[in-house]
Amino acid sequence: MQFQSGDKVRFLNEKGEGTFIRTKSGGMALVEIEDGFQYEFPVNQLVPVAPIAKATQARINSTDQTGSEQIETRTPVPDAFPQGLFLAFIPKNQQFPGAGLIELSLINHSDYDVMYTVSLKDGGDWLCIQSGKLSKNERAKIDTLQPQDFDEWGQVKTDVLFFSNDAFKHRAPLSSITKLKGVKFIKDSTYSDHLLTGKRSYITEVCLIDNMNTVAEEQPFISNDQLRRMMELKDRMKSAPKVSVPHLKNQLLEKEVDLHIEELMDNWSGMSNAQLLDVQLQRTQKELDAAIAAHMRRIVFIHGVGNGRLKQEVRKLLATYKGIRYHDASFQRYGFGATEVEII
Repeated sequence: MQFQSGDKVRFLNEKGEGTFIRTKSGGMALVEIEDGFQYEFPVNQLVPVAPIAKATQARINSTDQTGSEQIETRTPVPDAFPQGLFLAFIPKNQQFPGAGLIELSLINHSDYDVMYTVSLKDGGDWLCIQSGKLSKNERAKIDTLQPQDFDEWGQVKTDVLFFSNDAFKHRAPLSSITKLKGVKFIKDSTYSDHLLTGKRSYITEVCLIDNMNTVAEEQPFISNDQLRRMMELKDRMKSAPKVSVPHLKNQLLEKEVDLHIEELMDNWSGMSNAQLLDVQLQRTQKELDAAIAAHMRRIVFIHGVGNGRLKQEVRKLLATYKGIRYHDASFQRYGFGATEVEII
């Protein structure tokens, strides 16, 4: 890591911090510590206390009603980067990101202002830990955690309302759930340099603006004459004799299966994430086998968005079947949270 003169640094293997003076030969650095004396330390044993100059991020501190929110205005991101809202997991120790504290932030990289709440799963209910407003190109610090804290959280729910002081296209309010596993955050390979933060981070999307529906277009005008003809046609259809189709009678051709664990079990306390996933995959297999046996035409599995693990495992299971096709279900109805299976 490159340091510049005047950067505040902390020592990996010793207590305290100091000010970086200059680099010396042999991989050493000259550092002035708090007592005013200058000492030599190995460069690879220094970590920045604050972002170094080339990251150039201007901080603006403000507080919400609880006095805990920190808002930061970020440096511009190239236009090619997709617009949306993102959760950012930023290690305090950038050299060894899997060790130590991790800052969780919500980033608004869009042309909208947003009102948001961030909530944690508390048994069968949700507990709001922070709410506030974010202008475009701002991020809010939610909390600072140890990697093992994520297992206790399990799930984070982000609710968002979009608006602007200027003219804007309507976006429907959003609710997104992200699942977390502590083991992911102790791996250095999880983190990479990211444009949104200017640091090594793990980023997961809450939503992408381009994939969201705007308000529906106005329905075409229907004249009184057209309405009268439609009503006459409806009356004729009611009075017409019903035609029975024997091979379709009493046969369910389509089915929808919600794989959220709260829909499958009344009580899952004490179960690990692996055990919960196993329950969800067993239900997927059972429902799909039954649908094939009943000669159904289509079955939709609702797995939610989250971190994508359940969707990935469901599709891995579907890939083992012959005689089916699967793809994303209707975005208008399910967003990114469902997979549709066609039984050939």
